Amino acid sequence: MFSDAPERSARETVTDILRRGIVAGTVPGGTRLVQARIADELGVGRATVRNSLRTLETEGLIRVDPGRGAFVHEISRNELCELYEIRKLLEPVATARAAKHASRGAILKAGTLIAAMESETDGARFADYNTEFHSVIEEAGTSPRLAVILANLRAVSALYVTRSLLVEPGRRRAANAEHAEILRAIIDRDPEATADAVLRHLDGTLRTLLEFRATGPAA
Repeated sequence: MFSDAPERSARETVTDILRRGIVAGTVPGGTRLVQARIADELGVGRATVRNSLRTLETEGLIRVDPGRGAFVHEISRNELCELYEIRKLLEPVATARAAKHASRGAILKAGTLIAAMESETDGARFADYNTEFHSVIEEAGTSPRLAVILANLRAVSALYVTRSLLVEPGRRRAANAEHAEILRAIIDRDPEATADAVLRHLDGTLRTLLEFRATGPAA
């Protein structure tokens, strides 16, 4: 009955290691992911790696070319704009729901994450806190399906968010001010103000990402 529990744990561990490498940029876009090499490096079976790659493909972080193998996804400018266009349709709904339904615990956790981001100087760790902050807000809206959709959209663009934060520290300060604005609107139980705040936040992030793509190493 529990015979697959160790395999499931190993698969989740491998998936997390690969995901973090892709998002942090240590495994850059276009990299071919060789199952045998990954299995040897991480001390797991090839089947475990294969299942992890399937998960990452579902998340949009890698693509699998028949006959060639798995490659880290390289997001285009058009795709990035499309992702944010979709996020701007959905995230205001999720955050407006949070303004109505967020528990005291969720609000306190979001505030703790903002405080952590304010003192964080490492861009990659800031990006982790940023992801968790948005997840907490969206999950507080009591719409699990919407939260899952938005988590997937964030995962696909997370690579460029992390890299832009590493080279644009000023954007971290601006983003955190926007996070605080979102949280204040939620505390005030004002769905309209919350939706407006998250739209401004997404617009600011997209502008930074497009500038980064035009001038940075991902261009």
